Amino acid sequence: MEEEINNISETTEAEETVGLAKRPERHHRKPDDGKGRFFMLRQIFNILFMVIGVIGAYMYFKGNEAMGIVVFIIAMAFKMAECALRFVKK
Repeated sequence: MEEEINNISETTEAEETVGLAKRPERHHRKPDDGKGRFFMLRQIFNILFMVIGVIGAYMYFKGNEAMGIVVFIIAMAFKMAECALRFVKK
């Protein structure tokens, strides 16, 4: 009887993992923190885009419409530069 109890409690690892798929490990990639080497520069460009964009919108609605459009186009240049940095290899 004691032998049967030992046999029941001693399950092999293969019996426990039956039916479970294991994801293959990828060895060709380095662990990535998601930031990259241009992370700080991209953040600066994003901040400049937001600040200049708000100034341009304020100028458009409260002051000179043409000057507000020009300021907002300058802000868009910073956003396009930030987007271009996303495509540069890390």
